Amino acid sequence: MLAKGDSYDINRGSFVLAFILLFFLYAVLEFIFHGIVENKAVPLFSLIPAVLMFFLLKVNDKWSNIAIAVIIAVAVRIIFDYMPIRDKVILFGSIILDGVALYLRMYWTSFWGDKLLDKLLFIALAVLTLSAIQQIIWGRKEGEFPFHYFLLLGCFLLFIPMNRDPIDWSRIEGVFGNAADATAYYLCSVIGDSEYTVGYGSFNATGGRISNSDKLQLVLESVERPYFVYTDSETGKKMKMRRVLYLAGGKGVDGKALVDWLQFLKDNGINKEAAEVFSQISKLDVEYVYLDTADEIAPAGALVLTNQDGSIEKGRSDDRHRKGYKLKAKYLDIDYGSPVLVELFQNPKGELVDREPMSYQEASEYFLNLYNQALSDVMTASEYDEYVNQTDIYQTYGDTDGVTDRMEKLASEITAKADNDYLRAKLIEIYLRQYTYSTKAVGGHNPDSDMSTPKGMADIADRFLFETESGYCVHYTSSMVMLLRSIGIPARPVIGYRYNFPFEIQENYVVEANCAHVWPEVYIQNVGWIPFEPTSAYSTAAEYNWHRSETIDPETESEIQLEMRDLPVIPEADEVQETYQNEGLQLLKIVGIVILSIILLILIILGVAALTRRIIYRLASPEKKIKMDVAMTKATLIKKYGNDFNDRGLLSDYVKLAPEEEQEDIKKLFEAYYKIVYGSN
Repeated sequence: MLAKGDSYDINRGSFVLAFILLFFLYAVLEFIFHGIVENKAVPLFSLIPAVLMFFLLKVNDKWSNIAIAVIIAVAVRIIFDYMPIRDKVILFGSIILDGVALYLRMYWTSFWGDKLLDKLLFIALAVLTLSAIQQIIWGRKEGEFPFHYFLLLGCFLLFIPMNRDPIDWSRIEGVFGNAADATAYYLCSVIGDSEYTVGYGSFNATGGRISNSDKLQLVLESVERPYFVYTDSETGKKMKMRRVLYLAGGKGVDGKALVDWLQFLKDNGINKEAAEVFSQISKLDVEYVYLDTADEIAPAGALVLTNQDGSIEKGRSDDRHRKGYKLKAKYLDIDYGSPVLVELFQNPKGELVDREPMSYQEASEYFLNLYNQALSDVMTASEYDEYVNQTDIYQTYGDTDGVTDRMEKLASEITAKADNDYLRAKLIEIYLRQYTYSTKAVGGHNPDSDMSTPKGMADIADRFLFETESGYCVHYTSSMVMLLRSIGIPARPVIGYRYNFPFEIQENYVVEANCAHVWPEVYIQNVGWIPFEPTSAYSTAAEYNWHRSETIDPETESEIQLEMRDLPVIPEADEVQETYQNEGLQLLKIVGIVILSIILLILIILGVAALTRRIIYRLASPEKKIKMDVAMTKATLIKKYGNDFNDRGLLSDYVKLAPEEEQEDIKKLFEAYYKIVYGSN
């Protein structure tokens, strides 16, 4: 942060992990160098591979943070080596760090073990502390445990979960099973962007390769049936249609969406009976399992959210939620595939009626009449007025930063003959569903591009649309959002889960990690926010509608079919120009270059040391040469033959170690040495 500036945002996890590994690398290098050269300047040798690694990483923005970590790690390692009374700093410094860590945990809610790195830091501190206590108490006694013992203890601690609540040792088997699951899940968040296991995350998704996972995420409880029953119009038989539930994260109660929905229904003269055809109030209980987020994950269209502390006002908590966290949701369940509703979307009457928006009192009465629900449970009068007067939708969700010319052209071609925004969005959805679904995908041209910014989504979309032509929900949603924005229609991504209920009624329903999903919502003037499903692997709203009404204007239906026939074909894929080489291969090359440089450095040190010794020997006096010969002979004999040699300080003992054919020459050398040390001129 000091090197890059306070405003620079870094990935905390990857930076800390890189720093720890690099610090360890330079400690090992220093150990190796000390074994070769006895010199106080040895720690400075680690600067050579550090500088090389820095420049190799710096050329790629993907690893610019790690490049900084390289320099910081070697600088800290060098400072640490030259630090006076270093052993005492380690001894008592760990105890000071204990106090700091406990303070941060108690008063700043840090280091709860929610992240693997937090846990690693605490384990490292525990290992240092236990070792320090042993040195203070038993340091002068023989038989104390070596430091390796505490390292093994730390490895054991890694697999024990850090929970806010005490561990229930009566269920020891469950504890270790949960610990294994938790550790595996937390490890997934540390691996990186290039390949990870799917699961609930954030808009930092880059569109890189993913792998499926059945890791438990949520447990749902509902008293309602998991399916709808309808009568098939052709056979007259009773049929079941499974319910599909979208669980959105971080949204909470979307008051603006509800206000627009009520105004839309009012403008179109929808009464209670008509509203029941395509909407209803539903309830659901949500329990978190293996999740690492502060987001409130609730059904899309949430009206009222509560937890053990009461009403939930925001979409994100101040603290991360632990396993077992529960919330209750009351939400507006809407059948967006209903033919009746689709017809209203295409021909909303908001523009045709001369009216003022409903007052809070009018909206409350209308909401109560439609759904038997009090609007005051959802929002106050002042909040309602704020939503009614909100005018920043087009500005906030219309940013086209990063949209390319070919994306604008494609969006115009797809929607050329459409005469309303809903149909334009529908055509883009249909067009995108022609693309191949694949989890073995790549992100944007810039590997740092993600869904957190319009520019990142545009980069992901452009490469998906015109080059790779295969991807998953991140690619489809990014494409639909930015294509719509390019023609002036506000759109936004929503992240969460898409869950298909089973046909059988169950006590609870399990949502796994592979249900994680991202989908777009589109803002239609005089209608409000409408979700779409451009991802080809999933069915659209029309395919799982409730079948409460089969009536639709034939002209409207034929209009949609006509527009579908005029959709452009998917453009022939350009030859993919890799802005960045394969990340894994490139990183391996960098590591290989650095390892080779370290080997070369060691060879240079050995060569320089040997050359230096030879020069010193040549320039030395005869007496000095003999002393050097004796020292080298002793070292050689000990190394080759004297594993259990007890040095009594007598050179004659060394003669016995030598091969018999060399003993006479060694005796002459030692006699010359004694004459120099003890003899006269």
